[in-house]
Amino acid sequence: HYWGTPFTEFVSAVSAHGKSVKADPKDLTYWICFLSINQVDAEQTKHELGDLEQIESSSFYKALRSSSCKATCMALDPQALPLTRSWCLFEVWQTFELKNERQGFEGLIFCSPAGVIG
Repeated sequence: HYWGTPFTEFVSAVSAHGKSVKADPKDLTYWICFLSINQVDAEQTKHELGDLEQIESSSFYKALRSSSCKATCMALDPQALPLTRSWCLFEVWQTFELKNERQGFEGLIFCSPAGVIG
C-alpha cells in the first residue's frame, strides 16, 4: 500500500482480492501494516519495526514468515507506487523467498479496485 492512495481505493482492492478467493470470507485474514504499526509515535514505530540490523525482528518479517501467511496481496494504484517504497520492496523480496521455501505458499498477488491483476 502506498500512503498517497486514497483509503477507499485500498479497501476496494482488498475487497476485490477477497471476492476472488475461493474461500469462506470468515477464513480470510489480512495483516495491514498501516493498521498494525503505530504511525504517529516515532519511538513506538521504531520499537515495532524492530532492530533494522536484525531485520527478522521487524513486524513485516514476522507477519510474512508466520505459518498462517498464505500469500502477499499488494494493493496497486495506477502508477504502481507501492513498488517505490522500501518496505513494500522488502515484502516482495520476502514473498519470493517464501515462494521458494514453503510449499503451498501462493506468492505475490497484485490487486486493484478493478480486481486481481494477472
